[in-house]
Amino acid sequence: MDRRNFLAAGAVAAVAAAGSSAAVAAPAGNDNDIVGSWFGTVTATNPPLGAFNELVSFLAGGVVIESRRYSVPGTPFGTLLETTGHGAWKKTGGHTYEAFFRFLIQNQDTGAPIGTDNIRLMLTLESGTLTGTFQSQIKDLGDNVIFMASGDYSATPVSV
Repeated sequence: MDRRNFLAAGAVAAVAAAGSSAAVAAPAGNDNDIVGSWFGTVTATNPPLGAFNELVSFLAGGVVIESRRYSVPGTPFGTLLETTGHGAWKKTGGHTYEAFFRFLIQNQDTGAPIGTDNIRLMLTLESGTLTGTFQSQIKDLGDNVIFMASGDYSATPVSV
């Protein structure tokens, strides 16, 4: 199975509506530097599954919404359907941030729920670009980890 298909099933991180179509970075040092919408690239390196694009929105007050294509064929769990991811973000340093969000995943053919994809981003904002790493844990309905992936992340602001 190619890496893009599997990661899109729940490795990380796509299109999110933040109530604003433009991402406008706040002045340097502000807690809300990353508030807005970003066009990201997720590249799984462990295991090496490939890359895909996503959109993520960081809202004032610490809410994050991430979404990507909803149908993901060719996974070990069958063809999956995945919801938009919802979660939280926080500033961890001068230009560093951490975000966590969760997707619900189910088998597209049977409708049977599979579990959740739980994503953690560790990010640095420099020169208007977010870079960092991601970790994904797909968990079954009993909260048992059934797949893990990690790798690199980068994003640029969506603007008008």
